[in-house]
Amino acid sequence: MGRTKATDALLKDHQLINKILEQFTLDNPRFAHICRTLHRAVLAHAWFEDEIFLPAVSVEPLLFRRFTDEIYQEHKDIDALLKLLRKTPSAKTRELEFYSQELKVLLSTHFRKEEDALFPLTERLLGEEGLLALGDEMKRRQTEVRKYIEI
Repeated sequence: MGRTKATDALLKDHQLINKILEQFTLDNPRFAHICRTLHRAVLAHAWFEDEIFLPAVSVEPLLFRRFTDEIYQEHKDIDALLKLLRKTPSAKTRELEFYSQELKVLLSTHFRKEEDALFPLTERLLGEEGLLALGDEMKRRQTEVRKYIEI
């Protein structure tokens, strides 16, 4: 099987998460299960970025420092919001609706920032071979991420 650029693998994660979000409605009887699945997918995506992708681009501190700091913080915010959603009782529909909407907006903004700015800058900085090498590293460390996302 061919090699995958890191940015392509991360874009594929965005597509998967957006697909899960289509089912992410309070009136869905499987809401709790979908919330857990979404949390796992988001944690895995964030882990790959935090552990492999962002450290590789930190070689350009002036250019990427602002992005990496924001991305790391947004990962923490998204995780905290998902934890809050998962522990909120189903009877508290107002809170769940608020948290769900906030999560969707945060994910959408986060993905747009990565797709419109971070990924194109990274592609210019690392080039095709650099992105393929990062993609190889992500593939090699898939078992490691599975341990991290056991929730």
